[in-house]
Amino acid sequence: MAIPSVIFEGETPRNYEDYLGPYLFEPYAADLVSRIDFTDASRVLELACGSGRLTAHIAQQLPPNAAFTATDLSEDMISVAKTKVPTDRITWALADMMDLPFEDQSFDLVICQFALMLVPDQPKALSGIYRILKPGGQLLFSTWTDLEYNKLWAIGNEVIKAIIGKSPMSRNPGPFALGDANAVLDSLTTAGFANPTYNTVTNTGEFSSAQQAAHGFIYGLPIGLFIQKEQPAAMPTILTRLEERLRTTLGDHPLKVPQKALVFHATR
Repeated sequence: MAIPSVIFEGETPRNYEDYLGPYLFEPYAADLVSRIDFTDASRVLELACGSGRLTAHIAQQLPPNAAFTATDLSEDMISVAKTKVPTDRITWALADMMDLPFEDQSFDLVICQFALMLVPDQPKALSGIYRILKPGGQLLFSTWTDLEYNKLWAIGNEVIKAIIGKSPMSRNPGPFALGDANAVLDSLTTAGFANPTYNTVTNTGEFSSAQQAAHGFIYGLPIGLFIQKEQPAAMPTILTRLEERLRTTLGDHPLKVPQKALVFHATR
């Protein structure tokens, strides 16, 4: 049986943006766009744009004559992103990284934030990205590194596993499936990319409260769907215990959470 991609749908995309976007993803979006060289980038592609955090930064930095396409696997995510990035400079499109609907050598720059690890066959996705990049084209993307360095995810995982006996984080595809930098570099080389490199990026996310962080973790990610599938009656207990653990471990009003990610750069 084929492993399905991780899809954000229903109410999850709106919760993802409202509860997690400003705190977990905005700092990394600002960092990632600062690393992009838009020189000679006449056609730019963002994969898995999500709720548009990185998309907004790209649109602001885009050269005047560059064409920009932003894609996601989820139509619901794109709908949220459109409300956050109201500009006619973007062509929005549904796209699956396992089967990119673009011609060979059609983009100068491909960018992706925190999504490649959610694809069932990451090497296949990298090969597809290599195919659609022009010779000399650039790929930049980010992934989370080890779970232990990302405390909101680690604490949430511990609470859920203690209550229902299963871990939502130890799966591939999953948020920490590409936490091994050397393995990712090897995959990039195998896909054909020349001299791939990476940087480690740390920051501290800040939530207004432990309650907000707990609610966002459960309902702004497919974690809630995982719990509903495995043990729906446990949801109130999980939310209460998660909020308590976050408050005692990371504080409250505000809650500050350490984060660590990897940013990869590769050339076709």
